[in-house]
Amino acid sequence: MKELRYDLSKDWAFYLLIIGYLYLILNMTLRLWFGDGINIFATYSAAASPAEMLIDANKVYWSKTCFLFLTLLLYFLNFDYRFAAGFGATFWSVSLIVMFGPSPVLISVALVGLVLLVQQVLRKQVFFLYKQDRVNTTIS
Repeated sequence: MKELRYDLSKDWAFYLLIIGYLYLILNMTLRLWFGDGINIFATYSAAASPAEMLIDANKVYWSKTCFLFLTLLLYFLNFDYRFAAGFGATFWSVSLIVMFGPSPVLISVALVGLVLLVQQVLRKQVFFLYKQDRVNTTIS
């Protein structure tokens, strides 16, 4: 089996974020394709009309799009991926909490994201520094 990129014992928060996200995706996928369907926006919104539901759906979509963009942008700007993922996850959860109020999932993601940020700051690994052995790759 191939080695994990990060040490599981030291980077448990990163793997917790991955496992939590995997659970959410699998749960949503199973309910969407093999269950009674799922209205992901209804978990956030208490909209009374289709027009209000569409506005709330756009807010959720905006938040998720910003999560993806912020993660990619920070990685592009040479931030450590764990920091970028923690920042994006924290933004996503906090923005939805501000717009729709707290929920157990959003609070959990915010806490895990903040733990990731604090871990990386305390380790002084906010930015990715290239190691010589990773740069020296030759093509034969």
